[in-house]
Amino acid sequence: MKILFLGTGSAIPTLKRNVSSVAVSFIESGKFWLLDCGEGTQHQIRKTSLKLPKLEKIFISHLHGDHTFGLPGLLATRGMEGAKNKVEIYGPEGINSFIREAQRITHTYIPYELEIHTLSAHDSFSIVCENENYIVRQASLKHNIKSYGYSIQRKGAVHFLVEKAHRLNVPEGPLYAALKRGETIKLSDGRTFHGKDFLSKPIPGKKIAYCSDTAYCENSIILAESADLLIHEATFTEQDEKLAKKSFHSTIENACEVAKKANVKQLILTHFSSRYNSMKELLAQAQSIFPNVLLAKDFMEYKV
Repeated sequence: MKILFLGTGSAIPTLKRNVSSVAVSFIESGKFWLLDCGEGTQHQIRKTSLKLPKLEKIFISHLHGDHTFGLPGLLATRGMEGAKNKVEIYGPEGINSFIREAQRITHTYIPYELEIHTLSAHDSFSIVCENENYIVRQASLKHNIKSYGYSIQRKGAVHFLVEKAHRLNVPEGPLYAALKRGETIKLSDGRTFHGKDFLSKPIPGKKIAYCSDTAYCENSIILAESADLLIHEATFTEQDEKLAKKSFHSTIENACEVAKKANVKQLILTHFSSRYNSMKELLAQAQSIFPNVLLAKDFMEYKV
């Protein structure tokens, strides 16, 4: 997976930072997903190698405008570019009516299927969706409106225990293939072998977690457990802790504590308030708590 930050500021766009959106690009297929879609996201995409027809899924954390206002325009442009393949959208209650009303009022024709899924507010840590390669899960976070975090994990890989097959004198060829598929085989000498006995335990796949607007909460830690990458909002510094608590946002220290307790390999902070000018000071503050930390900036890339 390649992570591409399209917007790393909070509330309003600035000359250096657009509002929230992160692209998750799958290198092997060229397809990509979006985590949030703030105003101007389609303009940010234009400045990258991403192609809108390759967009498959959009995961919305919550319905504040700096995370959703980019949706109507992006979906319309995608249609005008001739895309025909379906887009799946996941988000809190109200996401369907927001998109459909914008489409209806503006008489926007979308020539492809929109499959919109409303998440359950009472079902944290459930599977949102999965395909043959990836599983997406959600967790309810702590904001002043309903907000969700997401994790995306590649399914665990299993390996064929070829040395065991050699040791037991199983003939190579079609019988190996059958065992790899987990099937039961019977040899000409009467011996029977079960495929599951020739497969290793699943090796956990790469995992990223995305915790956007939220105050510090246990669900963030559970969602991010052992992630290869945690993307976490850090709207305020510790000096502005009162503002963070009032607006149900995280401080840099909050985000770093989540990363420490969740035992993540890499933390990238995002969603910075425009009140801060010196990123060096913010980075130093973060590294004093969690050394493996980066500060996101627009168009920054990170491979997982």
